Amino acid sequence: MEEKNYNNSDQIQCDSIIENFAFGIFRISGDGTLTFANNSFIRLLGFDSFAGLSSQAITSIELKECFSVNKYSSYLSKNNLAEPFENRWIKKNGLSLLFRERVTVNKNDDGDILFYDCIVEDITGHVIIEKLIRDLHVGDYSILKALPDFIFVLSNTGVFIDYKNSNYHNLFFNPHQLKGHSVIGVFPKEIGEQILEIIGTVFQTGDLQTFEFQLETENPDELLFFEARFVMSDYEKVLMILRDISIQKLAEIQIQKFTEELKHLNETKDKFFSIISHDLRTPINGLLGYAEILSNEIDGLEKEEIKEFAGNIAEISKSTNTLLNNILDWSRVQTGRISFQPEIIDLSYSVKRIMNLLNASASNKNISLINSAAAGTHIYADENMLHSILINLTGNAIKFTHNDGTIRIACEELDNYFHLSVSDNGIGISKTNIEKLLDSNIIYSTNGTAKEKGTGLGLLLCKEFVEKHSGKIWIESEEGNGTIFHFTLAKKNQQL
Repeated sequence: MEEKNYNNSDQIQCDSIIENFAFGIFRISGDGTLTFANNSFIRLLGFDSFAGLSSQAITSIELKECFSVNKYSSYLSKNNLAEPFENRWIKKNGLSLLFRERVTVNKNDDGDILFYDCIVEDITGHVIIEKLIRDLHVGDYSILKALPDFIFVLSNTGVFIDYKNSNYHNLFFNPHQLKGHSVIGVFPKEIGEQILEIIGTVFQTGDLQTFEFQLETENPDELLFFEARFVMSDYEKVLMILRDISIQKLAEIQIQKFTEELKHLNETKDKFFSIISHDLRTPINGLLGYAEILSNEIDGLEKEEIKEFAGNIAEISKSTNTLLNNILDWSRVQTGRISFQPEIIDLSYSVKRIMNLLNASASNKNISLINSAAAGTHIYADENMLHSILINLTGNAIKFTHNDGTIRIACEELDNYFHLSVSDNGIGISKTNIEKLLDSNIIYSTNGTAKEKGTGLGLLLCKEFVEKHSGKIWIESEEGNGTIFHFTLAKKNQQL
């Protein structure tokens, strides 16, 4: 290395390789003046710039002693130049560091010392670990067994050289069988390759590297989680400090799961109160309005007006009753309190029951209800859930079909499931609104052809119940050309 005086006058640039070398490099002149330090050395001592370091090297007695030429000349007079030695250094914040140093000296023709070049390696962490191990080996060995970390020595090519703990019986492999083996063979291939990459980074930067990974066990439902820390031991070795963090990780997973459940419950609560505060209050206000008119003005009303108001009250009462039933069923689904009890059901008979219940609503609009489920078709389903699915889909079809329309309920038996459909020749649904209707995060509804009110909750309930049967639900529609609601129910041997 040529002598270079780094000051504000000449601004000489150091070679980038030296500047960013993993180890610290510095130069002091024969009188002890710091003339150069690379980026790594400046950072090791906690400084932001060479100017800050050189300034404190003059003003700080402790740091000035670290750069003392007497230290280096005394060492060189007694030892081989090739041998490294250890020195205690002081950081900017006053904390101590332990450096392993290698020094070379440059003299003129008269033998006078021009400068010292030093390469330093921070071995503070390594020495603390080694001292702990030495102290424990000469003291209470049982304490070493209780340490949570497993310390392994690896070569710069990822080969196991040694281990520093004897509590291997708690680990997933036996250290006695590791020596001479590569991490690629000891760990799964992907993890081994990542470890090799990290080892390369450690030797390149000199910085501590951390890596978390998981391993499968003989039990397919159990995983082990580990945190590996890598620090350089010397030019050719790296320490891998391994800790089992399975308990911590499992706790984090449980916390995340609990957080998701709380989020879901909060969303459910918000939807529930939104329905109660708006969709349930609206029909109740309507009932109160018509009831007050009849109560206060019945003597002055015509017979046809009384009949109209009474009919409105009946219609609102029916829709409110449907809404309440849906709210109760939906809330039970969201909280996991609804039981799933499938059994063999006569589908044609169930469809007839639905049509009998909805016949009055259909008749008001002169809509024909057609049962296309073949007699003798038996399916495996929860009767209450199937009843709720069909009554909601058919009720929706009535709402969005004009007077004199047609609604058909059909069923097709396939290899693994039954394909059911409720079709109408009503107003249809736009593509954008189809996406909203079955999105569990959105409660969406529109008024029917006769201004019928709805909440959109019924379709979400249908989706929940269909999925309970290991089926799926989808919508086929075109604006102005009717709608078909399709859903499937798995056969008995296909149920989850």
